[in-house]
Amino acid sequence: MRPVAQTQVRSCASSPADRAALAALRRRWSEEDAGSPIEDPGFEERAAAWIEANESHRLAWLAEDGGQPVGFVTAIVVERMPTPGSPDSGWGYVHHLFVVPERRSSGVGARLLAAVVAEARARGWEQLLLRPRPRSRPFYERAGFIAGGDRFLVLRLSP
Repeated sequence: MRPVAQTQVRSCASSPADRAALAALRRRWSEEDAGSPIEDPGFEERAAAWIEANESHRLAWLAEDGGQPVGFVTAIVVERMPTPGSPDSGWGYVHHLFVVPERRSSGVGARLLAAVVAEARARGWEQLLLRPRPRSRPFYERAGFIAGGDRFLVLRLSP
């Protein structure tokens, strides 16, 4: 396993190559869940078009090692309606975080999540929310997320 220091995490989705990488990782994730390949000609093109169409309210980061995609994360931007006497605010919903199996437990997921948290803080978001799968719940709890309802975890960011 290559050291995580060689893995680069960057904001993405603005180029066709980024959208193609995200779509390919999404297919890999779905096929891992299914336990076998999924026959769906044109999936990558459909997914890339969807990613492009949703860029106005969805952020994405890509982890690469030697130029090869090894993971990604997305966050949905939720902007609150302005309130008189209060600064404008918002929050993020961490929607997808996936690391290829051969790079898990190497710090790639932590670096992807750290990129989301840094962006959330820079935007002044109040919190990050997510709905983890049971196997990923300990990962998010180690990162500071706490129970925020029946199935959700939340990371409070407000000062």
